Amino acid sequence: MIETAARTTRNRRSNSVFVLACISLVLSLIACGVAGLVFGNNELDPLPVQSGPQVASAAQVEAVAHVTLPPGTVLLSAAYSNGLETLLSAKFRMPRTALDAFIAEAKFTAAPAPGFRAVDAKHNVGGGNLWDPEAAKTVSGIVEEQPTADGTRRSILFNLDAPDVVTVYLYASRG
Repeated sequence: MIETAARTTRNRRSNSVFVLACISLVLSLIACGVAGLVFGNNELDPLPVQSGPQVASAAQVEAVAHVTLPPGTVLLSAAYSNGLETLLSAKFRMPRTALDAFIAEAKFTAAPAPGFRAVDAKHNVGGGNLWDPEAAKTVSGIVEEQPTADGTRRSILFNLDAPDVVTVYLYASRG
């Protein structure tokens, strides 16, 4: 009889330890699930490596993309994002007479190719509705195979629909 009483006490202890371990496991799984929902749905990044898009000035466009905007240029939209990569998209309008000088001063490693759409909707860093390179009918574009000295890669689309002005879509990335 004494042996059965000891065995029963040992079984009760084993069962209670097992039940506590199961409860602990269930609570841990629930906590991990809640943490996943909180960080997954709110787009909250506890360790951000890229800033959100910010409005870029003409000076920032020139500095990041290594271009010089000619006199008479109107900056229509520009956005950049910094972090592991520097991303910039800019849409601007310039006089058609300034196009050749703009291309020469920017020192692109390739010549503009007629009909080539080097920039599209995916290059829109800011996400606004002013970025519409697909609307252009007569285009010319450049995608540089070799980056600039600091590693900047540039893609550019020239909208040549208007006879006196050129709308330029510029995308630059580094990193």
